[in-house]
Amino acid sequence: MRRLVSRYSALTRYSSVLWLPITLGLLVGAAAAGSPWAFLGAAVLCYAAEFGVGRTLPDAARPLRWGQMSPGARVLVRQAALVLLLVQSGDAGRPTVVLAAIGLLLVDWLRAATLAGAVASRRVNRLPFATRNLGEGEPTLPAPAAPWQARLTLLLESHADLPALLFGTVGLLLGVPVLVVAGLLGTAAAAVAVAAAQLPRLRRMRALLNADRTGRDVQRRVNRYKPEVVLYFTGPPTTVYQANMWLETLERLDRKAMVLVRSPEVVRALAPTSLAVVCITRAEDMMNFDLGTVKVALYPGNTGKNLHLLREEHIKHVFVGHGDSDKGPSSNPVSKVFDEVWVAGPGGRDRYHNSDAGVRDEAIVEVGRPQLGEITTEPSGGPVPTVLYAPTWEGWDNEHGYSSLLGMGERIVRTLLEQGPRLRVIYRPHPYTGRRLPEAAAVHARLIKMIEQANRGGAGGHQVVTGADASLYECFNRSDMLITDISSVISDYIPSLKPYVVTNPDGMDENLFKTEFPSASAAYLLSPGCGELADILAVAATPGQDPLAAERRTLRDYLLGPEHPDAMTRFAAAVDALAQAGPRSTMYRDSGRAVSAATEHA
Repeated sequence: MRRLVSRYSALTRYSSVLWLPITLGLLVGAAAAGSPWAFLGAAVLCYAAEFGVGRTLPDAARPLRWGQMSPGARVLVRQAALVLLLVQSGDAGRPTVVLAAIGLLLVDWLRAATLAGAVASRRVNRLPFATRNLGEGEPTLPAPAAPWQARLTLLLESHADLPALLFGTVGLLLGVPVLVVAGLLGTAAAAVAVAAAQLPRLRRMRALLNADRTGRDVQRRVNRYKPEVVLYFTGPPTTVYQANMWLETLERLDRKAMVLVRSPEVVRALAPTSLAVVCITRAEDMMNFDLGTVKVALYPGNTGKNLHLLREEHIKHVFVGHGDSDKGPSSNPVSKVFDEVWVAGPGGRDRYHNSDAGVRDEAIVEVGRPQLGEITTEPSGGPVPTVLYAPTWEGWDNEHGYSSLLGMGERIVRTLLEQGPRLRVIYRPHPYTGRRLPEAAAVHARLIKMIEQANRGGAGGHQVVTGADASLYECFNRSDMLITDISSVISDYIPSLKPYVVTNPDGMDENLFKTEFPSASAAYLLSPGCGELADILAVAATPGQDPLAAERRTLRDYLLGPEHPDAMTRFAAAVDALAQAGPRSTMYRDSGRAVSAATEHA
């Protein structure tokens, strides 16, 4: 029944695209009748339908492709209707009709060339190489198109006929049908302007597409740079936060570090950094690239393209992940392909021991979390306590879904907002929210709306933080309490020693929950009904009256390791120990010497 309702709802939504062929039919009918006034009215309806469908149905392109009704096809229909109107009205002479028909054809050729250039200039992911911070003249990505150029290109794709229709129809009404030429010249001028603006970018793209020449240039630059440590990241731009969290840490190493990515879009998405950044897009180029000076490769994620670097025998390969958590994927069996797995503290080691991942104990190294040095234990300093709600995303499948967003998100935010001016709310969703489940994206949109309405109602001060608005760690420092799900957010928040709440979406027994998820052992648990949330919030409003404060200190050492020496010192020692270790085949023959070199510093 639910599936049937869902399909009916989708059919109802998609049916709105029928307004486009209906209004086009009215336009052709008015043209056949030879009535400029009727044609003008039908044209207004056509463009209103274009605007309305685009606003109410953002994914309208799919059903329109099924019906062979692309934007270009709709433009051609409207142009044909204009020529038919000129013929049927009887007021336009044969020369005007011929001029209009030939002019529309020439404008379409111009428009097609411009749109082809726009498509070519956007395909940066076809570039075999791109770099940052490797010296003057390096193969950097071309600058993005100016906003006016992007808007004008979009108009040429879907509304190139508008000037000709407007001037042609008005010309017929005024008895000057030759005015259609002014509309044609206007569209042609717009197409020429866009094409001229595209030329520098297209020339740059053409030069960068020369894989042999660009590859030799990048190889020379990397040889001069002589990196010893590489952060290897493969993934879409939406996951680039996994690499960004390591950039500052690598900048602080005494050894030269480089970021190696596999998608040009990621080069642009990376946070500002002083590190050299190299993108090698194609597998064959990656496997033929000489990385002879590299001694240690760090991997923040488990992805298929890791194999293209893992094959390098002279490099020591380390899985560093993108945050310690109790989620199942945080002890993935794939991790055993790496020479070492670096975790923050004893909790990470136990997580692998208690799983069936098969990672050797001597391959696990506790290095802390160097990124967390900026997190303060000081209160937010605001006039009222601030609660941060940072749910995780819905996961790749239901088995690994830990998010509270769908079942509890609205209740949590509503309860927080009901506290009125006594409380300030920061909502920071996971960057992947809504990636798998549209329902999660819908809840996310409703939460934003709730917060905006609360701010308009006079509560003020509540925030929605997404993208680059503020880092997660900045949000930690602005808060006095955290509400989150089972994720790495917990262990990252622990250094603040502030109270935190962990959601229990399935209503699991509290003792069992804390046993299965040790990071929640010093948390206030929130059941699906959220009935206890109001009482928990009283903790944030009364500093010093927190019964779990001592447990959080103990948990901090368990999850992140000892405070001294600091995490950056331990991380750098681990890098040095591995860089100085012998060949991979002899790494563990000398009683784990390479591993102990890192841990002894701790």
